[in-house]
Amino acid sequence: MNKLSSSLLHSSKVCRTTIIQQSKRNYCKPGVDPWFEKSAYSWFLPVQTRWKDNDQYHHLNNAVYHAIFDSVINVHLIRHIGLDIYSSSTPLGYMITGNCTFLGSARYPEVYMAGLGIHKIGKTSLQYKLALFPPIKEGENMLVNLVNGHEHTDPLLDKFGERGLVLGDYAHVFVDPETKRPTPMNQEWIPDLKKLLIRT
Repeated sequence: MNKLSSSLLHSSKVCRTTIIQQSKRNYCKPGVDPWFEKSAYSWFLPVQTRWKDNDQYHHLNNAVYHAIFDSVINVHLIRHIGLDIYSSSTPLGYMITGNCTFLGSARYPEVYMAGLGIHKIGKTSLQYKLALFPPIKEGENMLVNLVNGHEHTDPLLDKFGERGLVLGDYAHVFVDPETKRPTPMNQEWIPDLKKLLIRT
């Protein structure tokens, strides 16, 4: 057996071992992305899962996470940044990419805390990071603000885990409502957007 064949055989064994080990857990091997940590975020929005969100495996269907994160992004843009979705002159935010990395699963019924961060502020685009944090005690009564969310200094966040179950990566490109071509963001948004840059 030559060196190349030996190397490929070793890699195959390593891969099989990793898959077998991971199959014994309910989550994938944790990554090193700091955005999985609650301490990375400055703003959070509570999320109540719904009856229809669960799939046949009794946890949230993958598509639901995208809907949750899309809503969290737009709630913040509308209520804290100044996006006016009813104005005919306001640039439109088109989602051009979105993906999720899973360390675990959410399910119904439960309330989770979604953290929203800004990874990069461009001239015509925004790159977001989001994570979904589980409650430490399932089903615990708590008062949450579904309208304006919570700042990272709110003691309520101590009731949620330090590591997210799911990490989302998304990007908006803002376009002119008439030409549908990329257009610069409102510069008045930038100071408040910068508050969402990573804290750690």
